[in-house]
Amino acid sequence: MNNNNHFLLIFIIFIFLKFSLFSAEFDIKAFGTLGGVYQDKEEVKYRKDIFAKDGSSGDLNFKTNSVLGTQLRLQLNDSFSLLTQGIVQNNYEDNIQAKIDWGYLKYDGGQNLVIKIGRIRTPYYRNSQNLNIGYSNLMIREPAEVYAQVPFSSYNGVEVAYSNLIDKYFYTLQMNYGEESLLVPIHSLNQAMDVDVERLFAINLTFGTEALQLRATYMRANITASNASIDQLFAGLRKEGFDDVADRYDFHNKTSEYRGLGLFVDIDNLLFMAEYGQRKIGTFYADTEGAYATLAYNFDSITPYITFAGSKMNQTTYGANTPSPKLNTILQTQNIAQRSKIAGVKYVINEHTDLKVQYENVLTDGDYGSVHLHHLKDVPDLHVLSFALDFIY
Repeated sequence: MNNNNHFLLIFIIFIFLKFSLFSAEFDIKAFGTLGGVYQDKEEVKYRKDIFAKDGSSGDLNFKTNSVLGTQLRLQLNDSFSLLTQGIVQNNYEDNIQAKIDWGYLKYDGGQNLVIKIGRIRTPYYRNSQNLNIGYSNLMIREPAEVYAQVPFSSYNGVEVAYSNLIDKYFYTLQMNYGEESLLVPIHSLNQAMDVDVERLFAINLTFGTEALQLRATYMRANITASNASIDQLFAGLRKEGFDDVADRYDFHNKTSEYRGLGLFVDIDNLLFMAEYGQRKIGTFYADTEGAYATLAYNFDSITPYITFAGSKMNQTTYGANTPSPKLNTILQTQNIAQRSKIAGVKYVINEHTDLKVQYENVLTDGDYGSVHLHHLKDVPDLHVLSFALDFIY
């Protein structure tokens, strides 16, 4: 946790303790997921995302999806409230870690305008706000082909959202601005990078009805990623006269962009969801795009679903041939091209608990492929069976 997050955590705890003594408008909710994952390839470690150290390698693993969390809300007056969410889960160093997921001061004057200041969820995806709350989501894991493209889900800054109606249609225009600092693992080097995200600007528009919604997102930021090994690599390339190679792949103050589109249909008991995302950075962290489509049908408390997803590289990285073998290795293992076929069922036990079972068949494209970070030259097709018990109280 960086210094900004430490300060934010202390500030939020202080405010909650101070005002909760004098206010009856104090709510606390607990949520969590007990999840197990099994895939049958011992030579492959199936991880949820890049921030997971452990995963399934031909065995049943309970660290991949399991999480515990709390949400706190303190209503200060008719317009202002404080909200925060903390979670406990396994991290990149294979330790149980507690952290503030998000926490902010919220202004809602009842005039269609909402303002948040603090640590806020990034608005890339439809389910960004509920990423760690399994009970709120249909699937055990959102499709990695889209949801794994951007490696951070919160930032420090401000959000302004305006909502209104046009005839029978609603719209919400949301703008975000801020910054973020985080450690991002490079599993192929068994290292992590210090990543600084500055001047992050995002705009999101949601338009539709309860039955049909369209969503569009654009994000832009300046990003710098470095560690001693990476800095030495590019300094060495420049010293040897390969300035053009260093300039192309160096990750210093590079402009990054993300574009997303979504379509969501809920008619009678039929559910359809589709999202598309495109990431552009122009460094060794390569440009990608991905999409998924999910079809589900709600039989009262039971909802079966199927999903088809795919991601691809906008430039081939696994055939890299630069003057540096180390840079070639980094580029090769950036390939996240894959296709997934997913089938599952969600069973709502009651208003607080559900049970999910999900099967995935992951097909990789190209050498070193897959979102799930195997880093083998010939990555085998994966057969992944997962289950999850979600609760919220």
